[in-house]
Order: sequence, then structure tokens, then C-alpha cells
Amino acid sequence: MILSNKQTITTALLALVCMIGQAQKKTATVTGYSPALKDGTLVFAGTGSTVPVVDTVQAGRFAYTLPVEKFTESTLSFFGEGCPSSYTLIFLRPDVTVKVTGNDCLNPLWKVESPIPEQQTQNRLTEYCRDVLTERMQMDLAHAPHEKRDSITMIWMKQQMDILPSLPVDAATIRTLLGISETAMIRKDFPYMEQLKEVEKDIAARAPKEFEEKLAEIHSYVYAKNEQQIAEELAGNESVFFKKYDDVAPEDILQTILDNYKGKAVLIDMWATWCGPCRAGHKTMVPLKEELKGRNIKFVYITSPSSPPTTWQRMIKHIDGDHYYLTEEQNHYILNHFESEGIPTYAIYDTKGQQTYKSISFPGNDVIRKELEKASK
Repeated sequence: MILSNKQTITTALLALVCMIGQAQKKTATVTGYSPALKDGTLVFAGTGSTVPVVDTVQAGRFAYTLPVEKFTESTLSFFGEGCPSSYTLIFLRPDVTVKVTGNDCLNPLWKVESPIPEQQTQNRLTEYCRDVLTERMQMDLAHAPHEKRDSITMIWMKQQMDILPSLPVDAATIRTLLGISETAMIRKDFPYMEQLKEVEKDIAARAPKEFEEKLAEIHSYVYAKNEQQIAEELAGNESVFFKKYDDVAPEDILQTILDNYKGKAVLIDMWATWCGPCRAGHKTMVPLKEELKGRNIKFVYITSPSSPPTTWQRMIKHIDGDHYYLTEEQNHYILNHFESEGIPTYAIYDTKGQQTYKSISFPGNDVIRKELEKASK
């Protein structure tokens, strides 16, 4: 059959459209199993700051597919009975399949089977720190005092720095060093600063050029600005309250915040930058907040130093509302007041300053809309 020029052009265009469509459908698949997971446990996974619910556990199993255009990192976390507020780091690339398996709910310690070299590095880091990571997550689940959990976290970071010089410099080691340097930046008493400086110097000397930007960020954290400088940068933003309430006693902090919104209904969102379900809730509420714009309602977001301030600064630019960065003691007091076992935690106050609603997990836009409308009357 001989095609006309017009038919040839049309056929070529259709083929091009199909090729583009196929190119846009690059994906990676993750499957998992743990007999300890309860049916109905929510599975959160994604890349970047968007971490939606991708599946629910049935018979201990789950599976999901993510759009992946190139090599990237993703997170996997769960919301359900016995699950810690932490995530598994999984590296992905187009057309790869990753398998995660465990015998408990401590998913960051599960076996991750992957052909990606960076995942092998991450697996070595996890295995090296297995005992201390297990202790830390068990403390979280038992709601151990902050001081004890913080002590274990410091040991974990020390162990990571001990092994980093023996690992290849890749996305996994760079990400680990970034997390340690962020923590060091927000702590005035980080106990291993000299070792961190030595590790940062070693990694920088061995790193490929592709990591120059990340290494510059890490260097800025290791030799960070002080809190006063950060506060000065945020001073012009009337919706950001950074270190302005350090002198308020923990038992007074909640009322001090609510006093700023007398006569208004208030939604309080307790969250952290590293919390996938928290970020998923923020994204889901965007259309609801647009719908309620102009009403007698304020959205208030509260976090603590578990969220690195530079990451927090970057993320809150995309979360409309008032943002408070409290001390660990203040944040812990509010969570105890709400009888909360974790984040995200939501509370609603009416125009008279009375609490009318609370949820420990995201209840959905319909519930929040209904409760805010009642509270704002």
C-alpha cells in the first residue's frame, strides 16, 4: 500500500505521540510483605515532598507503582498499629522492581532487594546501625522521654559517621551526611562536630562532580549560620514564628498561640518535615483551604527542632498558614495535651477559644470542613 504525503505525515505524528506517551509512563514498582502488618494499614510512598497513600495492606502484602523519569530517591512509610513514625529510603530508576520484606513493623530495618548500587550502600548503612536503629524505633513506639530518644539518635549518627569513610560516595552516603549535618546545625551541643568536619572533608575529596551542589549545602550546614541569622531572615514574614516563643513555659505555649486568634476558628496541625502522612495531609487540604478562603478561619502549623530549620523554611513557602517553630519541650507539651501518640495530629478551636475537635491522623477534607464550619459560627 502506498501512502500519500498527508497520510505519511499523519502516521508519523501518531507514532510520535505514542512514543511521547510511552516516555511519560516510565515507572518503578515496589512490592512488600510483612506478616506483622495489620490489614488496612495505610501505605505512604512517593518522591520529593509529595507522599500520598498508594495502597492499603492486605494479608501482610502491599504493592505500588510510582512514575519515575530518572534515578531518584523515594520514601516508604506506614500508618497503622505498631508502625513507627519513620520511613524506608528506597532508590528508584525507570523500569526497576524493588522488593521489601520483614517480619515486624519496623520497616526501616527490612530487607530491600534491588539492583541499584545506591540501595546496596544504603543497605550497608542500615545493617551497620541495626541495633541502635531498633532501639530508637522501639523507644518511639513506647513514647520514651525525649532525652532518652535523643541520646540514642546521637549514637546512631556517630555510627553512621564511623562507616561513611569506608563506603562509596554516592546518593546514599551524600543523603546520610546531609541528614547528620542538618541535625548538627540545629543543635548547639552536637557532640561529634569535629568528626563530622573530618567526614565532610573526606566525602568532598572523593565525591564526583555531580554532587557539588549537595556538598555545598552540606558545607553550609556544618559551618552553619547561627539561629539569630536565620531568625533575621524570617523576620519580615508575618506568618512565620521562629524562635519567638523560647521564653514561654511549655504549659503556657498553647494558650499563647491561641491568644493570637481571638474571635477566629483555628485548625492546629502538628507536623514535621520528615513525616510523609503530614505532607500528604497538606497536599490534600489545598483545595479545602481555597474553598474556605475569606472565612473566619486560621490554619496554624506547629513543628519542632526535629525538623531541620532550612528544610522547614523551604517547605513552608508552599503551605499557606501561620507557622510556629517551637522548642522540643513546648511541642511535646502540646502533643501530651492532645493525648497524642504521634503526628500528624489535628485540633480545632472555635471562635470562643474552646477545643471542639481532635484527630490523631488525617480525617479527610469532609470531616475538617464540617468541623471548621461549626467552629467558625
